[in-house]
Amino acid sequence: MAQRKTTSSNRPASRSGSSSKKPASSSRSTKAVRKSEPIVEKEPLYSVIWAYPWGKALYLLLAILVLIGLDLLLSMNHYHLFFTVLGVEIIAAMLIGWIVFIILDRKKQREMPKEEASDSGNEE
Repeated sequence: MAQRKTTSSNRPASRSGSSSKKPASSSRSTKAVRKSEPIVEKEPLYSVIWAYPWGKALYLLLAILVLIGLDLLLSMNHYHLFFTVLGVEIIAAMLIGWIVFIILDRKKQREMPKEEASDSGNEE
């Protein structure tokens, strides 16, 4: 008669099903005993990317690609309409950018005399 081979732990060689004799809760309890690491709140990925200059360029490129994609979608592959809409958007973006530039420049010029007056008063 043939004898059944056993492993070094005296268990049968066949491993059908779950032959583990340890209760499943014992592995969970050992994990709970370990010291848990302190919870550190991490910043969202989009804000981490925004902190770098290349991240701002990446977001600008992504916004441009989304805008062009929406233009293609709205124009339904009528390229004359696509380029007309895209041209209007470029002109509008340039006008808005120029207006914002002028407003910020004037605000900076209004603040400069106040700073120069306070600096000259400190030197005397």
